[in-house]
Amino acid sequence: MSQKYWTSKVVLVHMGVTSVIAHIKIGKMHAALESKVLVVSAQDCGGCPMSLTIKWLQYQKQKMFWDESWIINYKNIMFGKVCYMGFCSTTSLQQAKSNSSASMMDGRKEVKEVRELDHPNLSKFIGASIEVPYISIITEYCPKGSLSDVLLNEDIPINWGFRGMAYLHQHKMFHGRLHSRNCVIDDRWVCKISDYGLTAYRKEDFEGVGSAFHCADINHLYCAPEVLLGSSSNATIAADVYSYSMILVEIATRSDLLLDQGEGVKMDIMWRPPLPELKAGKSDTVCPNREDYCELIKKCWSHNLVLRPTFEQVKKALDKMNPHKVSPVDMMMNLMEKYSKHLEAIVAERTQDLLQEKQKTDLLLYSMLPKPVADDLRQGRTAEAQSYSNATVYFSDIVGFTQLSGASTPHQVVDFLNQLYTTFDDIIDNYDIYKVETIGDAYMVVSGVPNENGINHAGEIASMALDLVNVCHAFKIPHKPTTQLRIRAGIHSGPVVAGVVGTKMPRYCLFGDTVNTASRMESTSEALKIQVSGTTADLLHTLGGYVLMCRGPLIVKGKGEMTTWWLQSKTDQPTDPLLRGSHTELQDVPVPVSN
Repeated sequence: MSQKYWTSKVVLVHMGVTSVIAHIKIGKMHAALESKVLVVSAQDCGGCPMSLTIKWLQYQKQKMFWDESWIINYKNIMFGKVCYMGFCSTTSLQQAKSNSSASMMDGRKEVKEVRELDHPNLSKFIGASIEVPYISIITEYCPKGSLSDVLLNEDIPINWGFRGMAYLHQHKMFHGRLHSRNCVIDDRWVCKISDYGLTAYRKEDFEGVGSAFHCADINHLYCAPEVLLGSSSNATIAADVYSYSMILVEIATRSDLLLDQGEGVKMDIMWRPPLPELKAGKSDTVCPNREDYCELIKKCWSHNLVLRPTFEQVKKALDKMNPHKVSPVDMMMNLMEKYSKHLEAIVAERTQDLLQEKQKTDLLLYSMLPKPVADDLRQGRTAEAQSYSNATVYFSDIVGFTQLSGASTPHQVVDFLNQLYTTFDDIIDNYDIYKVETIGDAYMVVSGVPNENGINHAGEIASMALDLVNVCHAFKIPHKPTTQLRIRAGIHSGPVVAGVVGTKMPRYCLFGDTVNTASRMESTSEALKIQVSGTTADLLHTLGGYVLMCRGPLIVKGKGEMTTWWLQSKTDQPTDPLLRGSHTELQDVPVPVSN
């Protein structure tokens, strides 16, 4: 440590500017020093050209060994998804203990090995963060989730192909922790193996019984018996094949062994899941023969390690079971075509559901506001107020409602009014009438607004009023069935102004003297009777078909003396306006009434 200068003989074969890197290790601390030097051609080569080539290859290998372009700053990682060097990746993170550190040399060797791997069924290694305690591994992003997610979704069609592990084993790399959750699906529906290699960075995952991947937890279902017993490492071909046998069961049964068994499953090395029951006549034409498929599963989970096949043998067995010898590319294309059709069906179904919900929403909205007004508000337009030269307004309320409410519970009152006004609403649907509002026991409707209908508005309201009074005779108050329901009603015709008031819970309101007068007609009416003003009576006589009896002069607050009429019934023969005197013979004795 006291020495200031160190010397070393280095053979440089690359002409030009070259980086010379010195690696220094003191205990667990590592450092790399770099210096750039200019290499010129020697006067006398004196050596064999082949030896120079070998040294050049060794140099390139060392250069890649010290290449740090894979190291990612932890602060730059966007958790859940990170885009780096053109790849979209997902973070597979684990937090190391504060006093632990991956061996720099071992880690670099493993990174170099993993970076050299390139196979369509492997989730590509992108990079890693080596900052303690945030040891993080970044891999290729596969948006369809894990194989477990796909298997549990019955709406997604799948095929029976599975590749990738044979390639790892060819490169002397063993997975050691294979299960359906680290088999991920990319956007082209290709199944890829992830979480392989880099044992130095996964040190925390390999601390346990027999160096297995957390064999103490429920993942032991995928652990080979020899790994559970501690007699063998999980980094073997046989251990990976055993794990794969469980995945074969999950693929055939479209289930998740971890979910099916639960956390209470015992650590029994003799346990095996039930063999899959493949249904005959399955629509998936690449479904293998059940006997051959189950025989392959039994070989893969055999207690005798020698009897377990390699992944090359597994791949050949699956290819043999493929009844139509469909290539992997064709299988992928068929799967994407199935999924595309499946998505089209889902979109069509969801669109139909959306249309149905829209219809329900429109029905509710149009019951609260007139259709033209509601359409204007939905499109962000201001609904303009409008004047109507002639319309007929109806008011009614319940006689003795205050006393009835005092003798009832709130629930009984609400239930009673709901049943009554639901009955009224069903009746007014038969007429050209717009329901304005209900306030307490008051019921207000209008005809001629917002749809103008000549003078027919008086007849529409009169016919409706007679039906409402008639239904009261048969209506039973739910909590007081022996009490007779009695309403009083009033009708008046004249000009009104209509418009929307408010932005929160907007209301379509009527304004004008006609509304006030119709309210007076109701308040001065009598139980189970319909009082109409002279203006409305004139319109009804013009229309014909209604029996009216003159009530006589009536003192109305704010209006003075008015002649009003009782609307009694409808007739099959039109009423001649010239015969009004015949009705006066039946009129009541005029009694001044004020409100």
